Amino acid sequence: MTNTNGLDKQDDRWAQLDPTGEVYLDDPVAVESTIRSILNSIYGSEYHGSLLSDAIRDLVSAYRGDYPGLLSSDTLYHDLRHALEAGLTTARLLDGHSKSLASDSPEQIDGDRASLAVLLALFHDIGLLRRESEGHLFGAALTPVHEERGVEFMGDYLLRTKLAHLAEKSRLIMATKLIFTMPSSWSIPDKKLAGMVATADLLSQFSDRCYLEKCRDFLFVEFSAFGLAGKTGSPYPDKETLLAMTPGFVSKILHQRLEEEFFGEYHLLELHTGGKNPWEEAIRRNQSFLENILSTHDFARLKRQPKIFN
Repeated sequence: MTNTNGLDKQDDRWAQLDPTGEVYLDDPVAVESTIRSILNSIYGSEYHGSLLSDAIRDLVSAYRGDYPGLLSSDTLYHDLRHALEAGLTTARLLDGHSKSLASDSPEQIDGDRASLAVLLALFHDIGLLRRESEGHLFGAALTPVHEERGVEFMGDYLLRTKLAHLAEKSRLIMATKLIFTMPSSWSIPDKKLAGMVATADLLSQFSDRCYLEKCRDFLFVEFSAFGLAGKTGSPYPDKETLLAMTPGFVSKILHQRLEEEFFGEYHLLELHTGGKNPWEEAIRRNQSFLENILSTHDFARLKRQPKIFN
């Protein structure tokens, strides 16, 4: 079976396409070009295009081990591809948000805050990268504290950019932590921006063309690094248990976080695309396929072979 681009669904390149089928997510240049096109259409010269280029260059350098003070990424599930997609999805949410309001609405997000949101999404998992003194660790072992580490990194990073006045907003990365509740002290605009970043993070995972196989082959390994999987008494003692619990987990997150806590912002993607929501459609396909597999216990049907992109 092929898609509209003529690629077979077992083809490596097909698996790297985003849910719209338009962007190869293992191509930083293509991702940057698409983000730039979206932000240009909304803000023109009112956002920092050079900052976006610098950020993606630094992100790629960091994941590949060429950024000062950091070792290359060794996580399987939370790879560079996921980071790039989170940034791209955030830009698309910003576009939908802009289209949902009158151009002179006080709720419009300005260029600086839009740039901030994209950068926070791109770097939201930077805390999983080991520091030079942590070469003995598997990066996934840092999962329980990686959001806090990301806040620290981005606070310092932003101080060296044109967004230095927004450096303290690096705390918005905390919204990507599943057990984190946004404080009542955060302003509504900050909560909306944080919600976009966290929504992009989750949608980028759940809608992935190889999401089910990545859970089995990659996420299970990462969970095992900090005791959440792979041993008797852990929540996920084996890969089949992880897969069996995935439909309920996804449904809960879609309802409790995406719809309620994050204001249903993923529906903004329908305004971005002009009606459809390919991310929601992809999630439903993944859910339906997995539920069918679970009902027959035929895990051999999960045949896609995801590739790590770091």
